[in-house]
Amino acid sequence: MTDQQAEIDLTVGVFYRTGRAGARRLADGGGPFGFDIAVALMVDELIRRYECDAVAETGCFAGDTTFYLARRYPGLPVYSCDIDRECAAFTARRLAGCPNAEVTCEDSPAMLARVASRHARPLAFLDAHWGDGWPLVTELGIVTAAAGIAVIHDFDIGHDRFSYDAYDGVACGPPLLARMAAPPALYYTLDPGAVLPVPCLQTGRRAGVGVVLGTDVSASEQPPSRFLAARHLDSARMAGSRA
Repeated sequence: MTDQQAEIDLTVGVFYRTGRAGARRLADGGGPFGFDIAVALMVDELIRRYECDAVAETGCFAGDTTFYLARRYPGLPVYSCDIDRECAAFTARRLAGCPNAEVTCEDSPAMLARVASRHARPLAFLDAHWGDGWPLVTELGIVTAAAGIAVIHDFDIGHDRFSYDAYDGVACGPPLLARMAAPPALYYTLDPGAVLPVPCLQTGRRAGVGVVLGTDVSASEQPPSRFLAARHLDSARMAGSRA
C-alpha cells in the first residue's frame, strides 16, 4: 500500500465513523464538511502539501467537523468556535476526549487572530456564516495575511449540483473575494468532475467550496489538490458568479 492510499484510507475511515449530530437542523443532514468526502480528501491534501501546523474551524454548531478534524489529525492543534453558547458547550463536551482540540464561544475573527498569532501555516475551514452576520471578508483577511490556507464552505463554484450562500444580495463566491482588501488573482474551487477514490454518500445538499491561499503562498494554474480547479477572479467576476 502506498503512503497516499494509506492517507486516503485513514481519512475515509475517520470520516464515515463520525456521527452526524448536526442532522437536527442542517439542510445537508450534518456530518463532517456537510457529509462530503470530497471536501475531506481535498482538505487532507492541502494540509499535507503546505505542512499546516494547525487547523481552525469557524462555526462549530454540533461539532461534526470539529470532532472529525480532532481525531483525523491528533498531532495538530484543532480550534473551533461558535457565537451560540449552547453549540460551543455541546461541542466542547463532545470533544472532551480530544486533548488537541480547543472549543470556545466567541466571534470567529477573534479566534482566528489568536490562531494566526500562534501558528505559522494554519488551515482554516470558514463556515461561520449563519444568521445575520457575515464575517467572511474579515476572516479571509486574517487567514491570508497570516500565510494560512482558507477553505470557504457554501461557496459558489458555478455548478447547479452545489449550493452556496448569499447575504444582502452578495453571493458567497467571486463577489465576496472581490471585497477583500487584497483580492486574490487566482483561487480554487471544488472540481465537480474530479474522480473520487471512494463514493460520496451525500445524496442531498452538497455545498460548493472555495480555497484562497495566504499572501506569501505561491498560487499557480496547477491546483494544490487533485480535487480542485483553478479560477481567475477577474474572469469569474466578468462572467458572473454562476459561470
